[in-house]
Amino acid sequence: MTDPLDLLIIGAGPAGLSAAYAAAQEELRYLVLEKGTIADTIRLYPVGRTLFSTPNELEMHGGALKPCREKPTREELLSHYIHFVLDHDLNINTDEEVVGVNKLDTEEFLVHTTRNGYRAARILFAIGAMAHPRRLNIPGEDLPKVHHLFVEPYAYIRKDALVVGGGNSAAEAALFLSEEGARTTLAIWREDWENRDPKAGAMKHWVRTPLDREVAAGRLRVVLYKEVISITARDVTLTTEDGETLTIPNDVAFVLIGSDADLTLLKKLGVKTEPGKLPEIPA
Repeated sequence: MTDPLDLLIIGAGPAGLSAAYAAAQEELRYLVLEKGTIADTIRLYPVGRTLFSTPNELEMHGGALKPCREKPTREELLSHYIHFVLDHDLNINTDEEVVGVNKLDTEEFLVHTTRNGYRAARILFAIGAMAHPRRLNIPGEDLPKVHHLFVEPYAYIRKDALVVGGGNSAAEAALFLSEEGARTTLAIWREDWENRDPKAGAMKHWVRTPLDREVAAGRLRVVLYKEVISITARDVTLTTEDGETLTIPNDVAFVLIGSDADLTLLKKLGVKTEPGKLPEIPA
């Protein structure tokens, strides 16, 4: 058990790194604990992906992120965050997961990890909202061919691929698969497919425009679905918006319908939650 910390930060994404830098500037005794790697969520983005945001929305200091094009790639942003940590010698333990937090009578917190125990006067949860991919909860979703994360398309060339989802992640996956030679079907709700309002979560135009080109060229099939019923080793069965039952042969399926934060530790500390748009959020 180490001496008490002024601040313990859980999560080494952009918010956690910013908090660590501020703590260092204030000469606080602080530590960042990260169960994965620095900027772990971004590391899990598709290889070579161009980010939706511009540098000023992502960089740690004004003008510090200098991508080759208008928007940075996954690799450029990862390098930016890693060098921010190295340049400022921030105190971060990676591959160390927080497994328990208790409030002590001394008004301190006792934090248990997979490696150690820590005491801290304050805790900052900078955990993001990507811990638990949402699931369809249907038969066959645990088959090896079903993935809730898309990394790259190259293993699926000339194979039948199905992508389920309506956001940018699903649209990007369908686009990359189609462009690189997979026989791709995108299953999407009509309201998501017809949405053109960026403020209402519409696909970004630099994803939608090439996606429409793939559809027009006949390389990408779009199915307006109502519900996915089941998955087998050879196909996926769903109902269309017209009530038709449709069985689609495929070799791989990507279920990309969003993710939720892991609020387990916060709840155990007594933090109340309330319904959000889809998941629950801290009240």
